[in-house]
Amino acid sequence: MALVDFNKVRQLFGDAPQSSDSDLFRELFVLVLSRATDADAYTHPAEIASVQSVIKEELGEDLSDGEVRTAALSKIYESTPLQKCLSGAAPKLSMDQRRAILRGLVAVMHADDNVSSREAEFFNMVVSALGLSAADAAGLVVA
Repeated sequence: MALVDFNKVRQLFGDAPQSSDSDLFRELFVLVLSRATDADAYTHPAEIASVQSVIKEELGEDLSDGEVRTAALSKIYESTPLQKCLSGAAPKLSMDQRRAILRGLVAVMHADDNVSSREAEFFNMVVSALGLSAADAAGLVVA
């Protein structure tokens, strides 16, 4: 299954066949990280490289620059805003999966050594939509 097809995300809204929750996590991981590159006015090449690196490390998958850019501008956003995708998917993801999305997002946002206010808003939206707390966002794990 191609990571940029987003079949599992589309399934949340009745557009695709069933697949496992690990597939949902993988697709959302790619969507969020790729979309973060488009959160501000300029997509820095370091952000694209960071997305590729984080996805390789977390998922063991290689994505081209084009695939990252395609995911960032996916037509899925035309029918369903990312916030709605994340809110609908959050209960189907484990806490570890949701935290992994945040860790990856932080890495991508720091890639160009500059976090804009629009990127901060995007981060806050992701935290909220995933049903996470400030402690989760700060990387604090409550036992």
